[in-house]
Amino acid sequence: MTKVLLQRSYKARKPGVILDIPQGEAEGLVTLGIGEILKAEQPAPKKAGKASDAE
Repeated sequence: MTKVLLQRSYKARKPGVILDIPQGEAEGLVTLGIGEILKAEQPAPKKAGKASDAE
């Protein structure tokens, strides 16, 4: 499933709504200029902890 941010109304949904739809339908909406595919949020990188066990 792909998340799409609507830029125009679509199937009685107003612009600004995020839909979770199949990839093929999402690409169709982008092609028609109705929506924009949102990229999956990447988890924040974990910071390396300082080694407190150094001898």
